[in-house]
Amino acid sequence: MYVGRDNSIIYSLSARSLKIARQRILFAVSIFLILFVILIIRLAQVMIFTSKEDDRVFDQALSVITRADIIDRNGIMIATSLPTVSLYACPGEIINVEESAEKIASVLKDLDREEIIKKLSSPKKFLWIKRNLSPTQQQAVLNQGIPGMHFLKTERRVYPDANLLSHVVGGIDTDNIGIAGIEKVFDASLRESSTPIVLSVDVKIQHAVRDELKKGIEEFHAIGGAAIIMKISTGEIISLVSLPDFDPNQNEDPRSKKRFNMVTSSAIEPGSSAKIFTIAMALESDRITPFTVFDASEPIKIGKFTVNDFKGLGRRLSVEEILKYSSNIGSAKIAQEVGRVAQKNFMKKIGLLDVVSCELSETQRPLYPSHWSEANSITISYGHGIAVSPLHMITVVTGIINNGILNDPTLLKRENIESGKRIVSQKTSHLMKALLRINVTEGRNKFADVPGYFVGGKSGTAEKIRDGRYQKNVNYTGFIGCFPMTNPKYAVYVVLDEPKATDKTYGYRTAGWNATPLCARIVKRIGGMLDIVASSNPEPDWKGIMRKKL
Repeated sequence: MYVGRDNSIIYSLSARSLKIARQRILFAVSIFLILFVILIIRLAQVMIFTSKEDDRVFDQALSVITRADIIDRNGIMIATSLPTVSLYACPGEIINVEESAEKIASVLKDLDREEIIKKLSSPKKFLWIKRNLSPTQQQAVLNQGIPGMHFLKTERRVYPDANLLSHVVGGIDTDNIGIAGIEKVFDASLRESSTPIVLSVDVKIQHAVRDELKKGIEEFHAIGGAAIIMKISTGEIISLVSLPDFDPNQNEDPRSKKRFNMVTSSAIEPGSSAKIFTIAMALESDRITPFTVFDASEPIKIGKFTVNDFKGLGRRLSVEEILKYSSNIGSAKIAQEVGRVAQKNFMKKIGLLDVVSCELSETQRPLYPSHWSEANSITISYGHGIAVSPLHMITVVTGIINNGILNDPTLLKRENIESGKRIVSQKTSHLMKALLRINVTEGRNKFADVPGYFVGGKSGTAEKIRDGRYQKNVNYTGFIGCFPMTNPKYAVYVVLDEPKATDKTYGYRTAGWNATPLCARIVKRIGGMLDIVASSNPEPDWKGIMRKKL
């Protein structure tokens, strides 16, 4: 080190060095203190908020949610809760994380050891290890004697019939909270009361309908289907099936396509089934009767489009024949006669343009053109350009058949019901019953006939829309029917999604060859179960009945 001769200079240099050193030390200490304070604050935040969150989760876990039962209209169990135990951990009590994880994984084979280690290494005070253990699993964990592992009495929701009513009941999440269907809509009631919720559905009927629909999908190689049975006088839904379906006992992905309820959530053009509305509109006009004749001999041109009949007769047709032979040209002529404004008003009056929903929250709004042009009016007359859910379709048709009174559909059992909304006159309702029965006995829906049950109804085939375009060879097919038409009690609507032609259908894939006979099989199977005895009486004179009503 260099030392100068002048001691004062040496002193000055030493003082300056000490000052710089002190400043650096002070700066370093200041930075350390700041970082230490930040760390303390952050640690406090983590501890306080994590503790609060852990306490909330722990308190929630300790408050076991008890759910009431769900039963069918006859008292048969649809959903219930059974006592069980669940395994949880308090990581702060764990002595050896890896050893504990090894023991748990050795008895709970479906759990991954590494995942358990990750959980047990968490700073949380409480966390679930596995819900709903079997008695054997519980005893096996107890035998391991693992510190920090605890059991909590819980409940497990059980659906005895698995898939059978999946789109009706919906399901719950891991915290026993309803996430879909009846379980979601009535979540509060199910948790706050021990009184069972009584549904309108009949488990025995549901079994039969689902079985027949499944067979129909397989026979016609469809990708899916839907069926719904409604009690005409009350609007009660006796059966609701959508396939594919799911098992609510399993924690399946809620975004799975199997969870899509075709009955309530799809928007389907009804095709020729919509001619029911067109004919009812004609009869309500008071200037058209079942015997009024329209010229259906020539196609109708609308701009670049042409309206034709499938296997048209090339002649004048009465209203009865327009329905019987499913004439698009005749339906278009009726729409032109009534007028597009009156047509839209009628569709509004009968509820076809409004939302129709039952207790399920997953319901589809009707789709129709915002501008009701003449071209729209014509296509809507035979079921294209308007789309509704199967639930919507059967509700409106049932209202027409129910002496003109529309009742809101329901999945809850109804003991008494107040009179609903009148949508058509009694006279129109009586005429429609006769016309729909004639359509089955003499028209193109003869495959719908079931001896002794006097089924009346109408089929409909509609092209599916993909990328904004109609697909000629990809269809929805449906048949809506009521029985017995001598005194209508029940309505049935079946829909097949993309059915294929078979040798049995002679290459046809339209509704008259698949949905119509499927409906007949359902009626034949459930008729007796609904306490409707097949009649041996002769066929009524439906045309004579119509003349008397005029």
